[in-house]
Amino acid sequence: MTSRRRRRRAKRTVRLTHLAAFAAGVLFVWVAVSVRAWIHPERASPARLDPLTTPPSRFHWTEQPAPAFPIPPYARYLEDVRIVLDPGHGGDADRPNWKRGPTGLREADVNLRVAQFLREFLDAAGARAWLTRDADVALDADPAADLAKRIGLANELNADLFLSIHHNGADQPGPNYTSLYFHGSPEQSAASRCAARYLLTGLTDALRLEQDLPCAVLSDHVLYQNGLHVLRAARVPAVLGEASFHSNPQEEQRLRDLLYNRCEAYGYFVGLARWAQAGLPRIELLEPERTATRAARRWVVELDDGLSARGGFGSQTLKIAADSLVVKLNGQRVPFTADLAKHRLAIDLPARLSGGSAELFVDFENVFGQHVLHPRVVVSRSGGP
Repeated sequence: MTSRRRRRRAKRTVRLTHLAAFAAGVLFVWVAVSVRAWIHPERASPARLDPLTTPPSRFHWTEQPAPAFPIPPYARYLEDVRIVLDPGHGGDADRPNWKRGPTGLREADVNLRVAQFLREFLDAAGARAWLTRDADVALDADPAADLAKRIGLANELNADLFLSIHHNGADQPGPNYTSLYFHGSPEQSAASRCAARYLLTGLTDALRLEQDLPCAVLSDHVLYQNGLHVLRAARVPAVLGEASFHSNPQEEQRLRDLLYNRCEAYGYFVGLARWAQAGLPRIELLEPERTATRAARRWVVELDDGLSARGGFGSQTLKIAADSLVVKLNGQRVPFTADLAKHRLAIDLPARLSGGSAELFVDFENVFGQHVLHPRVVVSRSGGP
């Protein structure tokens, strides 16, 4: 046999070897996918339905779309908005069966991963975001002090929103739904329940759970007589989210998946972006300054509906519902004069107003139903007659 023939035979042998290896690889992948589909039929990819001809009843709500996390254009309204993210719990790994799923998944770990992903989205949109913890730690060994420090950060920063991120647990494995909580009565936490409504929409679209509550935006009084400490002690808009149930076996497995955690964070993010898009109303005391003489009998407040300053088409139209204006002084309603075209109102103080300080409360709704983020202003009154 000539050397040329030997070389041709050697090349043919190499090609056959490569072809056999490729075929074996394809067979291995096919077998692996088939076995996985047999073991986990819920994970098998169904045939793609024709979106033009398929009846709506054929589509499955729980089927997740292909993961993608774009920053929507309306997220620009989150720029410079101050948000404190609170990954619930932490530092409790030594407590057996504490806040864990059926196979041991710790709620505290999932809460932190979701909060970190959410901070990433908020940073990309130009928001100012803080985490109450960035590791598996408690803020204080005493549980009450730990809770106080969590909400204390938001109060110190005068945040526009405090969002406490949690996952629920139940004695039974069946429940798995989303719920959002604000403190007290609906009128007591108007700005908080507004945020909760948008967050619920974002989470519902992102997680696609099979179950839902008849009303998933709830007062924390349904949980405890005095509500939840981190919401009760808040001096800023505050919401606690229970995205899903780690006690549900199927949901626990999904919560182990980092991609699913990021989907949840994206749901929170889109909810926050829509919340900001709807305008974040604010007030500012123009006259007198925060320290006023007792002789000052008229106070002037500027009303910012969170929308008009953006300009654009229709920017000159009224965006405050006049009948929603509420003005209180030390908890009591007082008469006022409003010039909504100029976004101002004036309060004539009563002749007798005792005490060294006075709390002014001004609230209203903009056209999206958004309420004032920080409706309370404390004015120190000193000197004068």
